[in-house]
Amino acid sequence: MYERGVADAERGELHPFYYQHYYHYRRGYDQARRRQQRPIWSLLAYGRWMALAGAALAIALIIAISSAWRASQKEERATLAMPVIDTATTESARPTRTPLFPTATPAATPEPVVLTLRVGGVAQVSNTEGRALRGRAAPGLKAPVRVAFAEGERVRILEGPVVADQYVWWRVEGRNGTGWAAQQSLDGAVWLVPVE
Repeated sequence: MYERGVADAERGELHPFYYQHYYHYRRGYDQARRRQQRPIWSLLAYGRWMALAGAALAIALIIAISSAWRASQKEERATLAMPVIDTATTESARPTRTPLFPTATPAATPEPVVLTLRVGGVAQVSNTEGRALRGRAAPGLKAPVRVAFAEGERVRILEGPVVADQYVWWRVEGRNGTGWAAQQSLDGAVWLVPVE
């Protein structure tokens, strides 16, 4: 039975009944299996390489983080050790160059004045495509229309701004009366353009 156990171990075929019931078969099988050296690639087949690769990756990550931290500490120490240079003394020590011939200095260009709508200001009705701008009794689309402002008409701003129904409303006064008018359309066409 011992020889049969050795032969089955060499072929890689275990006979479960013999292995369980015959001591000599089991002894021959086990000894033959121990004598066989398992190649390294068989370890890979059982997934042990995953554990090794994970450990190697963790070690590499720890080394990379620690080296980056050391480099940042070294830079910080180098920055702290740099001498402070007084720029006030170095600027005054530099010679200034004067031109041989006087040159005209360009006049400063004035900043453009940006006009915005404000209470007490004046606006012009624009971008209505020839239609009148409606002045309502209150800010909002549900308020009744009181007055119509023609395109190109200048109006004085009395109150505002008030946001209602997704529009910005101003109470304005024109030739025909006062009313709340929307500043611009939802698609960006400005109806009340500031003039002064």
